[in-house]
Amino acid sequence: MLIRIVRTRSLAATAAALMLLSACATTGPGGEPLTPAQQQLRAQNQRFNDTVATGVVAGALALGLLGALLAGPRSRGEGAALGALAGAAVGGAAGTYIAARNERYATREQAAQARIAAANQEAAELERTALAAEQVAKENRERLAALQARVKAGQATAAQLSAQVATAREDLALMNEAIAHSRKVEGAMRADGVPQAASVQESRRRMEEAARELEGALAQLPAA
Repeated sequence: MLIRIVRTRSLAATAAALMLLSACATTGPGGEPLTPAQQQLRAQNQRFNDTVATGVVAGALALGLLGALLAGPRSRGEGAALGALAGAAVGGAAGTYIAARNERYATREQAAQARIAAANQEAAELERTALAAEQVAKENRERLAALQARVKAGQATAAQLSAQVATAREDLALMNEAIAHSRKVEGAMRADGVPQAASVQESRRRMEEAARELEGALAQLPAA
């Protein structure tokens, strides 16, 4: 019975993970091709989201199995359901660093090494996200200004400008998601006294500046 449950859960985990992963977009809302920086920003946010989503699936499956095993034969279904809910709650809170700090390790040394490695990875990923956000904000500002001038000159349509605005707003939303993620990570690192928190804070500051600049460019456009 145990082997059957494990096999079933493993298949479910594989299927769920495949459903959660999706290819990064290569075009904006209006169908225009995305720049490398825009694709990078989406790829980074997808990584953050996939990490959380994978944590939900893994947590639900692991604790669901535990609940089924600990419950009596007549209540295994209920035990699995309760365990899955608890696992989803635990896994859903996990990011790369946060997952490492919540994981159990055999020794304190292993726990410390895992946290350091996760902190370094998280800081590097957020640095890349900040670079992408800065480039995306710059590109959007230039595109919006140029396209607005072309519309006034009769060389482009209002529909083209609207499509660019939609892409810019999508980019801004992605920046804000990355900023929210970095706040959670920074808070966890500071609570643990991890030095990489300063790097995460700097990346967040840069993303916030890029978001403000893009928001300002959008605010200067005439109402549609």
